[in-house]
Amino acid sequence: METFTVTITDPAHVAGITAAREAYNVSRSEDDSVIATNDEYVQFVMARAAESYAKQYGTEGA
Repeated sequence: METFTVTITDPAHVAGITAAREAYNVSRSEDDSVIATNDEYVQFVMARAAESYAKQYGTEGA
């Protein structure tokens, strides 16, 4: 496991993350839990990106 730190300073970028999180939450069914914070959303997005990278570069299960 590795820990990464992401710093977003531009208010417009933070607002974009918030808007994306809210749109994602709206797309969830009533039975699914929502992502409550931008921190959780960025973690979610980066975990999915890392999963995609592992598939693309053949490192799954390495």
